[in-house]
Amino acid sequence: MPGPTLPRHPDRTDVPRRSDADSARRVTQKVLVTIVIGGVVYVLTNVLLPEDDGPWQLVLSVLCGGAVLLTQFMISFAHQLTDLKYVVEKRFADIGEATKLFNEVEKLRGDGVPRLAEHATKVVSTGPDILHDFAHEEINRLAAQMEDLTNLSAETPGENHDWLMTLTKCTRSSIDAISTTVVDDGFWSTEPASRYLTAQREAILERHITVRRLFIVKERGERAALAPICEEQRLMGIEVRVVALDQLPAHLRRGKMIDFIVFDGALSYEIHADQLSVNSSTTVNARADLVQPLIRRFDQLWDAAREQQSPNGRPDPDGLRTLTNGPDPAGA
Repeated sequence: MPGPTLPRHPDRTDVPRRSDADSARRVTQKVLVTIVIGGVVYVLTNVLLPEDDGPWQLVLSVLCGGAVLLTQFMISFAHQLTDLKYVVEKRFADIGEATKLFNEVEKLRGDGVPRLAEHATKVVSTGPDILHDFAHEEINRLAAQMEDLTNLSAETPGENHDWLMTLTKCTRSSIDAISTTVVDDGFWSTEPASRYLTAQREAILERHITVRRLFIVKERGERAALAPICEEQRLMGIEVRVVALDQLPAHLRRGKMIDFIVFDGALSYEIHADQLSVNSSTTVNARADLVQPLIRRFDQLWDAAREQQSPNGRPDPDGLRTLTNGPDPAGA
């Protein structure tokens, strides 16, 4: 339930508390104004009507001074009521926001949100300033990422290996990946690749998910360099195929070849390279209208790269099937 709408006070963020000295000064000012007004009235009555000597001049000056004093106190009281109203409304609004936030956090009690809030408050109250700034920046980054994900999409500069590991950990049924030699050149011998493959191996063994990886090379002769990588991943339980662009039919060669991974048939992880073939950005997307074309693209290329089986049941090193070669007798 949204909190109450506050009146606009553009020139203040909160009502300042008045000190005792300031209050005494204001009271003294009111008394002086009252005395001055009373004195002026008394002098005027004596100047304008000098022949009418009597107590009424004094009474009139006292009444005028009292009226002025009462008016000043009424104006001051009205200002204080306005300030009090603003403070009360602000406090109720803060309580409403806190209650709303607490209700939202309650929905995530099983996740790490309460733990994040608890430890974030501890971090920003201890250690050097640079630690506080670092913690604030990380919180802001995470908040911005969550805000982006409300639109079912998020983007980050470069290649985000943390996203890759987290998505692999969260996968429940399948991982379908396309890897190009432009992006993957040297990647599979790196430490992030080792952690990534280990996470996939654990997902296959523990959650029985299906992992399919399709390597795309420019020419058929380049696939020999991928043989050790393919064999290693097959031994880990990953289904691996290789397709050469020069063997694909024209309609499959059209379009931009980018690295992407589809998790559970619902979310894509896309790597975009710049003109220098450097990974410039990574996008995760859960919008069905953008994920479904990637799924269709993967299935078409996967079928095009279906491996012919040798008599001993092992993949034929030279057996790249293209869509122009007719059906695969092995039915892989």
